[in-house]
Amino acid sequence: MTNERIIFNEVCTHYDALQRHDLVSRFYTAEQVERYTAGLKFEPDGNGNTPDPVEAAEAFLCSKLFHTWAEWHKEGLTVKKGEKAAITCELWKLSDKKKQPKPDADELTKAAAEQDKGYYYLAKAHLFHRGQVEKQQPRPVGRFKSLDDIRAYNKMLADQRKAAKAAAQQDKPQTEKAKPAPAPKQETAPSAADLKKAECKAMHEFMAVSAEDRPAQAKALAKWREARQAVADVEKTPKSAAPAPAPKPEAKPQPQAAPAPSADNAPAYCEQTSFC
Repeated sequence: MTNERIIFNEVCTHYDALQRHDLVSRFYTAEQVERYTAGLKFEPDGNGNTPDPVEAAEAFLCSKLFHTWAEWHKEGLTVKKGEKAAITCELWKLSDKKKQPKPDADELTKAAAEQDKGYYYLAKAHLFHRGQVEKQQPRPVGRFKSLDDIRAYNKMLADQRKAAKAAAQQDKPQTEKAKPAPAPKQETAPSAADLKKAECKAMHEFMAVSAEDRPAQAKALAKWREARQAVADVEKTPKSAAPAPAPKPEAKPQPQAAPAPSADNAPAYCEQTSFC
């Protein structure tokens, strides 16, 4: 059974006479249907019945409105967006893959394999009718026709960037204010407590070095000595004396009044005179 006969049977199975007539009337003129009907010849079946010529012609013409996507594509048509296959069936498909003969095959078998033009096999196919396809949209023409056009376009863009950069440089002021230099950071000297911690750490590092590793031991010892010397230098530096307290004002003696003379404290020579 050929693909045309398979499609004809599938169309007659999925579409009744009224649906086939509707499709034929959309894509064929009445003159085309009449011309094709006049060319048909029918023979009566065993019961002496002959099919309706118009219905038979419409069935055949309707089957010609169904093709696969690949067949429509050959005619410059494509399936409309969102359309689904009207009929799904199996059609014969040609495979051009040649069967390779076995290495131990005779010359006659190898010669037959070379003349092999492929084989046909049944594969699932999706059929779309004429109302589900439309003309293919022309592809947009490319901007560039050759590599030279692309190079020229890139060169034009590069020149535009250079010109824009030069214009931006001219718009900038010629002299700019110099930014003040950042103030140097004052490093604080380590305290005596920090130096003692460093000395203790250097001592432990020296003690942890193996006695057999002389270079490492000498290096650790030098580091310990430097730490001890730093502690000694800090301890020798005299501490800044605290300001002496202001001297208290001296209290001046207040003058006292002399006591009045009395008989008890009168001098001795006064006792010898009559007027004392």
